[in-house]
Amino acid sequence: MNRWLQGRYGFDRFSRTLFIAALGVSVVSWFFGRRAAGVYYALRGVTLALMGFAAFRTFSRNFPARQQELGRYLTAERKVRSWWQDLSIRRKNYVNVRQDKKNYKYLACPQCMQKLRVPKGKGRIRVTCSKCGNRFEAKS
Repeated sequence: MNRWLQGRYGFDRFSRTLFIAALGVSVVSWFFGRRAAGVYYALRGVTLALMGFAAFRTFSRNFPARQQELGRYLTAERKVRSWWQDLSIRRKNYVNVRQDKKNYKYLACPQCMQKLRVPKGKGRIRVTCSKCGNRFEAKS
């Protein structure tokens, strides 16, 4: 078995992603079945193309070309992961800010302009700035 793959590029992260994408497209094509034959066969063609490209990459002997493809794939994957993570963080922060605004009021220290959070509904309260130590009264 080792001699069969000797001198070949092998199975890397991009090939694995292509193979998983092919399986996903194949599963989606099952839902169309005979009802929409055109869509079914188009998706089957995409599945075969993805699997064929993954196999081509795995058995290729052109290492520099496969490394360039892998580099471009990893760059694109990093961008997508970063975008998804930013989206997730923004959504979580949006939920937290909405929840915070129900329970807290945000004030600015008149001396240093530091943002301060005080509980809502306590009437007039004496606030001490955590940054400069200035004390002032504010309505919460």
